[in-house]
Amino acid sequence: MTTLDLTKLPEHLKSQRWFSGKAWPIKQVSVVDHANLDATPCNLSLAVVEVVYELGQPERYLLPVKPSTDGIKDALEDDGCLRALFDLIRDGAQIPSASGRVVGEWIGGPEGLLGLPSPLPVRRLLVEQSNTSVVLGEKVIVKVIRKLEAGVNPEYEVGRFLATRTSFRATPVLLGALRLEGAAGATLALVHRFVPDSVDGWKYTLERMRQSRPVGDRFLSEMEELGARLGDLHQAFGSAPLDDTAFAPEPLLQEDLQRWSASIVGELGVTLAEAGRLHADLEKRRERLIEYAKRLAQVTPSGQKIRIHGDLHLGQVLRANDQWLIFDFEGEPARSFTSRREKYSPLRDVAGMIRSFDYAEATVALEGGTPRGRVGPSRDAFLSGYRKATQGAAFLPSDDAAFDTMLRAFELEKLLYEVRYEMANRPDWVRIPVEALMRMEEGQ
Repeated sequence: MTTLDLTKLPEHLKSQRWFSGKAWPIKQVSVVDHANLDATPCNLSLAVVEVVYELGQPERYLLPVKPSTDGIKDALEDDGCLRALFDLIRDGAQIPSASGRVVGEWIGGPEGLLGLPSPLPVRRLLVEQSNTSVVLGEKVIVKVIRKLEAGVNPEYEVGRFLATRTSFRATPVLLGALRLEGAAGATLALVHRFVPDSVDGWKYTLERMRQSRPVGDRFLSEMEELGARLGDLHQAFGSAPLDDTAFAPEPLLQEDLQRWSASIVGELGVTLAEAGRLHADLEKRRERLIEYAKRLAQVTPSGQKIRIHGDLHLGQVLRANDQWLIFDFEGEPARSFTSRREKYSPLRDVAGMIRSFDYAEATVALEGGTPRGRVGPSRDAFLSGYRKATQGAAFLPSDDAAFDTMLRAFELEKLLYEVRYEMANRPDWVRIPVEALMRMEEGQ
């Protein structure tokens, strides 16, 4: 392989924007697997390195490197190397690694390659922190995953399922992947169809809510359409055949509701222990909020558990060509791959999006704007679209009362997460979920 100066790896890693361990003293860095890609005009090595810290758990990272007189050179700074990686995926090629093999997979068919110029123009995206993304020929986007986890990557798994086993296309379609098989197995890169001239749903909604006039019929129609697209996604997940164990729907059991309820009660205790000192009114309502969380366990079980998006909010949808696209099926980054792949009530996704509407209006208020009662109409329109698209779906509760109780419980769960997140990262914003918690309690 390309010679890596291991003494320089800690310094190199800490200079990379995608390296998440900058704050921790590094004890050791070692190469656990590597593969050589000899392709003109770029010879590169794909090295998987393990970083051991003085404290905490080890982490693994992907380092595409090439020979350099300076020691370690990031191969992704070279357009030829990026094209070589894409060719490996496009051709479905394989190369041996020290303990396994690197496998390219193309699932986009010949039509996925239509219109690609040669040589492929390369445009790097600078907005990401944890991965490296490049647009090739303005047709495809390649995401090289830097921090690796063992097991099945849910973004790869969900993207492949939607592209090959369903008709759901309200998403930037997965076209291919690069995987490392063997002892250090992981998903190394993903290729999706690039969607030009798109805006993420968070920015789109903020612009609408910043307007001086109340939201109109057009915006509410768009929110209804967004609900319908989520309903279509859940219908796609719910269509998985029984022999597809990773996606096949499962019955929703009383023990599931009890487990989820107990988890929310536990999160209430942890959250109010932190936030109650700063917001005394919240602490006073602890018992009534706990009572509300316990209602989830008392619901008569109906519906199913299915695969869900798992981290859905306005920043995970795109508006392009007057249509909504749902993307980023990676799940909550703080959770393990195993937990992200768990089947759940689809109402958890619904709750995440509803909370995002409240955040958008509250953000406008923090900017100095005037709240104009947009959350309620947006929520109602979104739910209307979702209910129409999922009418009669086996994965939803059989009656409206159960639907409402479960949805509110998952909203409460999301609110508690938001309180903890804001206290740790943006204390000035914690009032947004705290005020929503107060409104929820008052509305019981």
